[in-house]
Amino acid sequence: MLRVEPIPAFQDNYIWAIDDGHAAAVVDPGDAAPVLAYLARTGLVLGAIVITHHHADHQGGVADLLAAYPAGPDGEPTPVIGPAAERIGHRTRAVREGDEVELKAPALRLRVLEVPGHTAGHIAYTGDLPGIGPVVFCGDTMFASGCGRLFEGTPAQMLASLDKLAALPAETRVYCAHEYTRSNVRFARAVEPDNAAL
Repeated sequence: MLRVEPIPAFQDNYIWAIDDGHAAAVVDPGDAAPVLAYLARTGLVLGAIVITHHHADHQGGVADLLAAYPAGPDGEPTPVIGPAAERIGHRTRAVREGDEVELKAPALRLRVLEVPGHTAGHIAYTGDLPGIGPVVFCGDTMFASGCGRLFEGTPAQMLASLDKLAALPAETRVYCAHEYTRSNVRFARAVEPDNAAL
């Protein structure tokens, strides 16, 4: 069985830790300090680093994490997986739409979806995690009641990316990389004041 835990960073970032009780893969570690504190507190070791896009608040902690954990629990160099279409520091494997990512520690398999819009080469990772079910780590593409800003992509690309995420099974757990819910709902209520769901 696996567990997914948020590691808060900066003002509103989520770094996600996927662990099996021994090793953890971290998704979008923009800052190493909270990850290192989390690993020390839980007694876990770093097994892999997974990146969704090139922004510093999603990969800025990679160098310091690799300095602390140059090798995973299997003695192999700690893998750093990230989008092929973007510049990702220390990346050991570049991935594209449809690629399968198989991690050893923790043992899990993820599939890559290309979801451009926030950045040109943004990707998401989806899979069916033991003990959790279907998941998606969507970085800055989708949030509760909102989507990411269009820094490099077009509205058409973002819509296609959101449609791709919407096509995932309804029970999919969404792990986004920022906590924007309150501000997104506040904006949505200003635009749709009669929306009872908001």
